[in-house]
Amino acid sequence: MALLLETSNAYSRGLIKGIYGYIKEHDGWDVYLGEYGRGEPNPEWLLSWKGDGIIARIENEITAELIDKCNLPTVDASSANLIPGIPWVETDDSKIASMALDHLRGRGFKNFGFIGVDFNWSKWRYKHFDSLLQDMGIPCYHHSLSLDLKLNVVAEQKNIDSWLAKLPKPIGIFAAYDQLGRLVIDSSHRTGFMVPEEIAVIGVDNDPLICELCSPSLTSIIPDTFATGYLAATLLESIMKGKKAAELTNLIAPSGIKKRRSTDSLAIDDPYISKALHYIYEHANSGSFNLNDILDFVPMTRRVFEKKFLKAVGRTPYKEMQRIRINRLKELLGETELDLTEIAEKSGFEHVSYMSFMFKRETGISPIAYRSSKMKSS
Repeated sequence: MALLLETSNAYSRGLIKGIYGYIKEHDGWDVYLGEYGRGEPNPEWLLSWKGDGIIARIENEITAELIDKCNLPTVDASSANLIPGIPWVETDDSKIASMALDHLRGRGFKNFGFIGVDFNWSKWRYKHFDSLLQDMGIPCYHHSLSLDLKLNVVAEQKNIDSWLAKLPKPIGIFAAYDQLGRLVIDSSHRTGFMVPEEIAVIGVDNDPLICELCSPSLTSIIPDTFATGYLAATLLESIMKGKKAAELTNLIAPSGIKKRRSTDSLAIDDPYISKALHYIYEHANSGSFNLNDILDFVPMTRRVFEKKFLKAVGRTPYKEMQRIRINRLKELLGETELDLTEIAEKSGFEHVSYMSFMFKRETGISPIAYRSSKMKSS
């Protein structure tokens, strides 16, 4: 079996893991996997290859013609769907769009934007996102980029800068995939907008190399790539055995959302409360949080500020600071091997004992027990 899948992005690597998961449960599969990136030369070796089946992301006419000439059982893992009549597996873009909108609305946003590219999956995500908003009588501010980001990245970034400057704020932006979400965050910094208080961003694919290296980190929808790859392998084995695929179109729902800082705020119209929220997040883990510092740039008395903050956020400034610190502790406990002393330093606590006391008070479990539970579930 040949796998014609990019190894250069998280989505395709997830498909490969799903295919491998199927192979581990079934004997007799010999797999050829090339090392590909999107847009690389087409696999003309297929015409002389002696194999039994193909799983491919068929995203251009030349690749489609080559695979068609092979006359081998094939499963398509691309949204382009360039060979009618063969089974294909793809993300359920309507459910991805719905999940993105529900998340942004849940953060209180009333203005929405979409940024995409000229691939079918991106067009479908925009179509569904826009349709949901139209049903609510809400406009969707749309921006589309060139397919060739490598050649036009500087010009495209300027276009994004201009687009963001014209949008109503606060706004929640749905990026068709993580790399576009990163570009929106970068442009927000350049144009002086706070993320997520003024511009919240959610992407798709949950690629940790992109999402975690963004500043702030990028919230992302998690496609169920393992299930997609596993299904592709199941379909291929079935048609290699001469059976007809029950369904040609197979759409796989996303498995959830990895929430990160890029949407970890509430949409608040009051610019001073938004700035206060941003300040609290930036300083909560430094150990230097001081409400008086906020009052230096908020033109209101402490009592009025605390009352407005509580009404807008649902928590006092101190409780919001605690929430942020606890979330940071959960990240460090669950995603690093730092010891408790190092974790305390990185989250603004002078003493491990007080950190442990506060963590247990807020979560009902000790830091060590929390870390242990995360290790068992991973």
